[in-house]
Amino acid sequence: MEVDLGHEAADGGALLGLLAVDGDLGEGPLGLAHEGLEAVDLLLARAGVDGVEARPGDRELVEGGVVVEGRLVEARGRDDLLFVEGGHPVDHLAGDAHLVAGRGDGAAHGALLLGAGALVGEGEAREYRYSWARQNWFANSGAEHRALREGVGLLDMSSFGKIRVEGPGALALLQRVCAGQIDVDTGRIVYCQMLNARGGIECDLTVTRLSETGFLLVVPAATLQRDLAWLRRHLGNDLAIITDVTAAEAVLCLMGPRARAVLAACSPADLSNVAHAFGTAREIELGMGLARAHRISYVGELGWELYVSTDQAAHVFEALVAAGAAEGLKLCGLHAMNSCRMEKAYRSFGHDISDEDHVLEAGLGFAVALDKPDFIGRDAVLRKREAGLTRRLVQFLLTDPGPMLYHNEPILRDGRIVGVLASGAYGHTLGGSVGLGYVPCAQPGESAAETLAAHYEIEVAGRRVAARASLAPLYDPKAERPRA
Repeated sequence: MEVDLGHEAADGGALLGLLAVDGDLGEGPLGLAHEGLEAVDLLLARAGVDGVEARPGDRELVEGGVVVEGRLVEARGRDDLLFVEGGHPVDHLAGDAHLVAGRGDGAAHGALLLGAGALVGEGEAREYRYSWARQNWFANSGAEHRALREGVGLLDMSSFGKIRVEGPGALALLQRVCAGQIDVDTGRIVYCQMLNARGGIECDLTVTRLSETGFLLVVPAATLQRDLAWLRRHLGNDLAIITDVTAAEAVLCLMGPRARAVLAACSPADLSNVAHAFGTAREIELGMGLARAHRISYVGELGWELYVSTDQAAHVFEALVAAGAAEGLKLCGLHAMNSCRMEKAYRSFGHDISDEDHVLEAGLGFAVALDKPDFIGRDAVLRKREAGLTRRLVQFLLTDPGPMLYHNEPILRDGRIVGVLASGAYGHTLGGSVGLGYVPCAQPGESAAETLAAHYEIEVAGRRVAARASLAPLYDPKAERPRA
């Protein structure tokens, strides 16, 4: 759901934002109370690619959105509209619209929490125009992508769902519901999945061991409630407490080759590979505050996810921005993050993986610890490994740099449609659109080499475009850059 709040950026521009909605009305995670929030009439509209069809009585229509009392409102998907009243967003599906740090007097970095869609430069139109071609934010997002790949960028991902599992039975519970090995040293971060009995993926998450009996689970914002329900459903007799702590911490993601230099400028912590290796978390001083720094990345570069108490988040945000000025730090949004994760073939729950997708067919077997004696889905993984795969999740790069990919574009193998893309985005570093999609095996047990030996095309707007196929990430296949 996109909306331009009209907040001025420090360089005279403005931010196009995305909305994170969950929970009841109250204070945002950065201590910004939703004061003066007034009810407005609810409106359901159906959004087309280039406009919105609305019911009689709507205030005003503009290309690509609706203006309500002078503020641009745009649709998410096909059914929902966001309202902006008095500078605050309201959604008819839920109450809590979290605001990012620095909104304050409107002179700094105003945006919505889930992340800026793209930074709008001075003199550029403050609108989000839908298009099957290159959208009006394409160049802006490309600049943010390059900052993450070549310099340093800062993203606000406080909408991540955060779940604490604590108690003498916490480890036993997580060992049973997670396919990965959770019995690791304190401070280690484990990327894994929760599986169902069929081997399908119920949750895609990281688990950080905070202590002997305490763990932090970080899950997608959209799946927080289902993930909480899954954990509680399988709690059984384990002595563990499951707590949603999402609102307690903001998450600022400092990513890019210059991330270490920026963090070192505002923290006395030793950030070397020896002291703070990839896949570990530790508490550090940051400015005048404290942060738990998780060295992990969803963009495929050196970086840290910084978990900060909500009462210190605004200060830490400004400290990072100030320290980053010398390194050319750029505020980045979800379009850039999505572009980077697609180049790395990182999976996104709800798009590339779901409870209907087997963990081995999704290419995530590396995250499954079959040496554990038992976990939900283990038998299904063993059966699939014995029988062989019937399909594979494949990454595609169009050979023509012009067309755009989103999702649902047909995949052709040797001239025959065999599936559709699960997700797509433009890869600014790879120089073309990138997609992920499942390809059926010609016969059960088909080898990876046989899958890749076929000729692939992606159909875009009725035109077949040749595509390069890969099972390893097309960008940094050895994952050396996050470990730099």
